Amino acid sequence: MKKRTKWILLSILILLLVIFGLHRFYIFIQQDLWQGEKAAMERAKSEAGIVEVDQVWKSVWDEVCWVVEGKNEAGEDVVVWLLEGKEPTVKLLSEGVSESRILSIIHKDFPQVDIIRLVPGIYEGKEVWQLFYKEKAHHYYRFFSFSDGAPLSEVFTLPNR
Repeated sequence: MKKRTKWILLSILILLLVIFGLHRFYIFIQQDLWQGEKAAMERAKSEAGIVEVDQVWKSVWDEVCWVVEGKNEAGEDVVVWLLEGKEPTVKLLSEGVSESRILSIIHKDFPQVDIIRLVPGIYEGKEVWQLFYKEKAHHYYRFFSFSDGAPLSEVFTLPNR
């Protein structure tokens, strides 16, 4: 083989090893999240009567809360809040504000914000939508009631770097 061909093959081999290593690293990093999602889905199915899971969120504020949206045996859309060591809280989606509805409320009431993340969670024992957003040069957390979409009074400002 020519010297140039050897270098090309060696470069390709090194590139493949780097890609394989990055892939394994990604799987290693995401593994805990995937296991948590799977455990939350199984718990929602066994303890809350969900038969079909549509979406799973992880919310962390005072404690870790997994929220599962899906359908119950009657085919109704339900949302389940799962806290470690506590009974699940199950609510019909029709009793609260859906993700698309809370987004429209946020865009109407706070048109200048750049939404970074919106997840359901628990704040001071209440079911809420947790909004993380950027406005001008600052980042904020704000909570909205799950039951009616009303913004809670407290706003948390993160310090600039």
